[in-house]
Amino acid sequence: MNNVNGLNNIQLRSYKRADYIIEKKSENAVQRKKTSGVRRRGNGRGTVERTASKINPYKAKVPIEVYIDKKGKPQVRYKSIGSFPTRGLADDALAEYSRTPYDLSSKITTFQDLYKAWSEEYFETLSSESSVRTVMSAYAYCSGLYHMKIRKIGSGHIKDAMNHGYVIETRGKNKGKRRYASLNTQERIKSMCNMMFDYALERNLVLTNPARAFKIDRLRKEIEMNAKKKKPFKASEVALLWDSYKMIPFADIVLIGIYTGFRPQELVLIKIENVFLDQGYIIGGMKTSNGINRMVPIHPRIKELVEARYHQATEQFHSDYLFNIPQGRSYKPFTYDTYDARFHKVMDTLNLVGFTPHCTRHTFATQAELCGLRERAIKLIMGHSLKADVTDYRYKHTGYSYLYEEISKISFEKGDIE
Repeated sequence: MNNVNGLNNIQLRSYKRADYIIEKKSENAVQRKKTSGVRRRGNGRGTVERTASKINPYKAKVPIEVYIDKKGKPQVRYKSIGSFPTRGLADDALAEYSRTPYDLSSKITTFQDLYKAWSEEYFETLSSESSVRTVMSAYAYCSGLYHMKIRKIGSGHIKDAMNHGYVIETRGKNKGKRRYASLNTQERIKSMCNMMFDYALERNLVLTNPARAFKIDRLRKEIEMNAKKKKPFKASEVALLWDSYKMIPFADIVLIGIYTGFRPQELVLIKIENVFLDQGYIIGGMKTSNGINRMVPIHPRIKELVEARYHQATEQFHSDYLFNIPQGRSYKPFTYDTYDARFHKVMDTLNLVGFTPHCTRHTFATQAELCGLRERAIKLIMGHSLKADVTDYRYKHTGYSYLYEEISKISFEKGDIE
């Protein structure tokens, strides 16, 4: 018996069965595509694969090469560009990679790799070994980042290194204990990471610079507030330093800081070639155009201290720097961090509370005013800005005589600073 379409019942059942099989296969294919965890895109655009991870289950992968397998069939080899908590973020990563592809074949994959590559170039631009050591010191606090993939490092990781990074003390009463980054060191870590990820960004190793995604205005304000809280040494405290400097290592450097007005960073960077004992002055300074390479006469009270350090550096250590730390028969020059540690050790030994390395410069400025030094002389010696019509006396003989006469007025015999 035929139906309306001219098909008998047996033929109709056959066609329905065929349609059912085709429909079922299609459903199974769709289901397999959903459960496989792989979302395919156009050729060369990568794919998102779902993994067993509970934290970042979506892995974004991009093709890096086509190869022929053992059966002679072409296959695509993929490389992961990261794992993400949602498919949307993985899709965004693939889209960003498509717009600005970076070098997946680079050997620079971890923070440690990046530092090594960047520092080899950056250190060549620095003018002193002390500047190099300052960067190396900041890097030492970032050990938690060393083995992290640079493409997975975010702003939070860098902030964590700044706030919680530490080094282990290797000597002194705190040997074996953790030393966390000071505010100034935190600022240097941020600056270092800024430059490192700029380097990576220029070479398409990362998509963004996570270090520049946040500012440290609060940190800078805190540093400035701490600077305002600095207190000068009293005359009695300076006298205590004079009574103790032969017995307490590095107390002499504190005294030299008090009588020259150099910033701590400037103090540790003084090179032997810039110490003129016969002429009686030191060339040093940094930070501003007025502060760089300025002349600072050697106060007669500290002449003996400077001479002793000079002869130690040239005859015993053969060092390029005035201030050095003995290490057996060898030595190492100071960095700000090593000076900071030894400064506080001197303060602890003498039971002087509340002082920081910058207090020596503050003491110089306060005492210079108290002893009646002319404002122009104070600015020239400390590297502060001058008005445009003021003659620069730094490199003239009459300038030295003028500055020496002024700096020699500084005395702590008038009693304590109020």
